[in-house]
Amino acid sequence: MMTSLNFDAQDGKDALCVERILRSFSDAPPTHYTVKIQSLSLLAKNSLEKYESGDFEAGGKLVFYPNGNKSRNVKDHISLYLVMSGANATQISREVYAVFRLFLLDQNKGNYLVLQEQNERRFHGMKLDWGFDQFLSQKVFTEASNGFLLDDTSVFGAEIFVCKERSTCKGEYLSMVKDAVMYKHVWKIDNFSKLDAEFYDSKTFISGDQKWKIQLYPKGKGNGIGTHLSLYLALADPKSLPPGSKIYADITLRILDQVNARHQFGKGNFWFSASNPEWGWWRFITLGFLSQAGMGFLSKDTCIVEAEHLQSSTVVKFTTMSMNNLNFDDQYGILRTFSDSMPTHYTFKIQSFSLMSKHSLERYESEDFEAGGYKWKLAFYPNGNKSKNVKEHISLYLVLAGANGPQTCWEVYAAFRLFLLDQNNGKYLALQEQKERCFHGIKLDWGFDQFLSQKDFTDASNGFLVDDACVFGAEVFVRKERSTCKGECLSMIKDAVMYKHVWKIENLSKLDEESYDSETFIAGDQKWKIEFYPKGRDDGKDSHLSIDLALADPTSLSPTSKLYAQFTLRLVDPVYSHRHFEYGTKATWWFSASSPKRGWPKFITLGIFGDESVGYLENDSTILEAEVTVLGTAIALD
Repeated sequence: MMTSLNFDAQDGKDALCVERILRSFSDAPPTHYTVKIQSLSLLAKNSLEKYESGDFEAGGKLVFYPNGNKSRNVKDHISLYLVMSGANATQISREVYAVFRLFLLDQNKGNYLVLQEQNERRFHGMKLDWGFDQFLSQKVFTEASNGFLLDDTSVFGAEIFVCKERSTCKGEYLSMVKDAVMYKHVWKIDNFSKLDAEFYDSKTFISGDQKWKIQLYPKGKGNGIGTHLSLYLALADPKSLPPGSKIYADITLRILDQVNARHQFGKGNFWFSASNPEWGWWRFITLGFLSQAGMGFLSKDTCIVEAEHLQSSTVVKFTTMSMNNLNFDDQYGILRTFSDSMPTHYTFKIQSFSLMSKHSLERYESEDFEAGGYKWKLAFYPNGNKSKNVKEHISLYLVLAGANGPQTCWEVYAAFRLFLLDQNNGKYLALQEQKERCFHGIKLDWGFDQFLSQKDFTDASNGFLVDDACVFGAEVFVRKERSTCKGECLSMIKDAVMYKHVWKIENLSKLDEESYDSETFIAGDQKWKIEFYPKGRDDGKDSHLSIDLALADPTSLSPTSKLYAQFTLRLVDPVYSHRHFEYGTKATWWFSASSPKRGWPKFITLGIFGDESVGYLENDSTILEAEVTVLGTAIALD
């Protein structure tokens, strides 16, 4: 389900503000995550002082303390926290400012108690969690008439609204080359009929401060293999380009007809970069036409190739540091304002702007940038978007990009501001629509067909185009998303049953494999096995015997399901029961498809195990026992 996040500061009878904590009730379920806990009373019985939910897509997870957070001396209350998670969570340099709401369902009335702090909180590598030590008193929580704990079951949830981030503001610098010079390179290839390699490179040549080469595939490449000659222009050293830089070039590739001067050629333009270092034609000329008598392409078994290259622009990535609040004033229609603050998320500068039209660049797309957990880019039309019949204006759009861009079922609601720098006054003209916009697979772009008139844009007194250079930018504020609300259900098992499995291993001295598995057995509706390493594993290899308890078929679990189990692994002394060997006390573990086993690489030293006087090895046989009790399960909610 999808709901708007609403963080109104309320008071009076609708909410109780205690120590800057806002308590209210909401009919709408949590947008980002829900955790359902069944048999909650068994959490404490099974020594689960806290429960951590799985990660959810808003970039966090919930941590719940059913008896309060003892490390903070919490008594007579439950504690609930939001923890920043994911690959970037522990980066000390990354700061995320967020407003969040934590939920508890009143199952009697079907609405949610919501707790929220009045101020946004700063999450970073040294402070990953914020929340409520005293979320609710145990007395109020357990009172059945309040509806928070019914039939030993409770439901929690979370919503997160990222307000701003402190990170490197990425950008790019587009420089059009005035009076660009065309360079021609001629490559003479002798003994063409004897070429037997897949491809050949010409000598490198310099054009536009870059090294280039021609690539020729005498027997074709890609869709031209076996039927055509393939011809390309390529950067000779693409790794020398700074990351994210690219070069726009007009090129002509030509094979000379040395007899009739009816040359075979192809023309085009392309953005060259480290990730796209070459461009040309799979099917430049058919092999039959190339070798046809009288055509002159292979005169005296010699082929002459020409490349004409005109480098008309370059883009160089740059970074600056900036952190600004996003400000979306609620005004009717399109809001045009001026801002002293530079765009938070992306900036790009265009030099020699007038040459864009000269080189037929009707549309320019920036590199991808990140905002609100998604990738975006800017699309700029210097002469207006002709597909929308725009005249006498420049057009500027925000485009949802990246892997999630084309997913039709995914909707992202975002407010955004697009910027144009007034270079005379050092301020930015900012355009913003009153309403948030819905980006999805069918509608990836929103923006302004008539961002600014050509007249106002080109008037030097306005400062938008100075010395043929201009600067654009963007800020994006993701308000909400439409997706399946993911969650999980934690169900503790009342009167859980312990299952014991006994495995007798014979002919130990003849075991030469790395590991052996017991027969599968069932405990808690799951198939299990004991894994036995006679010569040890990992840091116990060749010094210890290693034993693990493992799920026999972990792939049968859904990717987000997990089992909480208590278990004991034991070496049996068949004579003296008081001398059975166990590694410590009973162990507990969350078993899942990604973490299907738990045990000990150094269960017992091979020396002690092999000493027959100790009693674990008798007649070249040993006996292992596993006691397994499944105490709870956590499964994904549909």
